[in-house]
Amino acid sequence: MKRHLLAVVLALVPLQALAQTPETGLATPTGHDVNVSVGTYNYTESGATSISIHGPKFGGEYTGTLSLSKRRLLFAQADVRGTLGNVTYDGWCSPWQITPNGASPNGYQLDLGDPSPCSESGDSDWYIEGRGLIGKDLIGRKWALSPFTGVGLRHLSNGTTGVDGFRTDDYLYLPLGTTLRTNVASQHALSFGVEYDVLLHGWQTTRNSALGGGSVPATPTAPAFTINGFTDVSFDQHSGWALRASGKYQVTRRWSLEPSYIHWSVGDSPPDYTTATFTVNGVTAQEQLGFYEPKNATNEFAVKVGFHF
Repeated sequence: MKRHLLAVVLALVPLQALAQTPETGLATPTGHDVNVSVGTYNYTESGATSISIHGPKFGGEYTGTLSLSKRRLLFAQADVRGTLGNVTYDGWCSPWQITPNGASPNGYQLDLGDPSPCSESGDSDWYIEGRGLIGKDLIGRKWALSPFTGVGLRHLSNGTTGVDGFRTDDYLYLPLGTTLRTNVASQHALSFGVEYDVLLHGWQTTRNSALGGGSVPATPTAPAFTINGFTDVSFDQHSGWALRASGKYQVTRRWSLEPSYIHWSVGDSPPDYTTATFTVNGVTAQEQLGFYEPKNATNEFAVKVGFHF
């Protein structure tokens, strides 16, 4: 009798241990993932002369994941994503004007007139983003939590009519995020991701020199004049953050569907100066004009269709 009881106890031990074993299928999948996406993009600057740059965006993304330690459940990821589309600018435009100034070689100073509403469509707008991440899987019986961090670099190019890449932004940032993963509906994986990005440094360049020059007709208060050109301006950006959220459903072992949201908020930059060259009555003068990159926000919504291999 004792011998039979001992055999039953020994038989139950591996079954009980198995019941307490974490679901290893919930670990971050290694391999390769590609996806295509369609979504909306909206960049805004608030204030008295608020602007919006908005439009549909199409994108693609590649993510490669490898295991750094299967025992410690450590992983590394490399991710490259890009979006592109034509956008519309809705905001304000200010005309160039001159006013008398005896200290100027041509007797005038260059300035901006009062702003008025304006709009422009068909501008080329795209960005590419690269990220390197490391993380760890914390796996339970039904859920897995996968915190991660790393470094990211985002390059944005925004055009204006006739000038692609007129304005560029580069963001170097620190991502801090986690993914929550479980299995539902016959072992189909469902995951939710949330991430907070800290802007480490931003660089913004506006290529005024690409605009060239032009002539401005006379008005009742000023003669005609010619703008010969401007120098480029560059701004450093020291404060900003981003929030990312997504939900991913593994439709099959290889195909997935994922809605996602990204919000960027970047603070005012210190000022920089462009040198404007202009001619009045045949006499050329130069003048420095100060500008800054105002506080801005970007909102992106997208739906991705992914393939794992």
